[in-house]
Amino acid sequence: MSVNVTFTVPTAACALGRSIGDDPGTRIEIDRIVPTGDTVIPFFWLLDGDCDAFTSSARDEPAIDRISVVDRVDEGALLSARWNHGAAGTLRGIVQTDGTLLEARANHAEWHFSVRFDGGDDAAAFRQFCRENEVPISLTRVSAAADRRSDPLSEMTAEQREAMAVAYRAGYFDEPRRVTLDELAAKFGISPRAVAGRLRRGQAKLIEATGLADDTRTNRA
Repeated sequence: MSVNVTFTVPTAACALGRSIGDDPGTRIEIDRIVPTGDTVIPFFWLLDGDCDAFTSSARDEPAIDRISVVDRVDEGALLSARWNHGAAGTLRGIVQTDGTLLEARANHAEWHFSVRFDGGDDAAAFRQFCRENEVPISLTRVSAAADRRSDPLSEMTAEQREAMAVAYRAGYFDEPRRVTLDELAAKFGISPRAVAGRLRRGQAKLIEATGLADDTRTNRA
């Protein structure tokens, strides 16, 4: 049975986190991680921060071989970073123990991770990796797949639940839509891209928690 592990890591314990600095408004959201040989490449969003200052600081980190800007938007930028093969941090631990990254975000204080493992042995191997490599994780939740399906909302953040509920009541999911993404953003006082991200991640959490992705009745192959 798959296991979902939620944990936090101090921002200063990670090379990307240290590059944020002390700005309380700057945030990072990891889009995905790609294992390539002995390296790990994460794609991530830098939001509401100074992209040039961030990349300059990140390039001084020994754990990062390369960092580059993929795209720039009004609220921030999409970047990619390549870790060197000797960097034994959180992301490498997830890859080496066959974990699937469900969510990873950071502010100036801490990282929040949600990772799914195929079973308890893989989850235990990840925790052992962190202990051996002095990665200071703090567990906040460990749940089996059956537990998630009994309470789907428990896997969503408060921001995701609020975004989904407000969007539904306002008619965002109606056809035709009764409210635009820009109008929802105005309600929350954040950017349209940030609202879209909360909705997208909230929907993904519901699909995973309810087991819809594993329902063979939806297969049409």
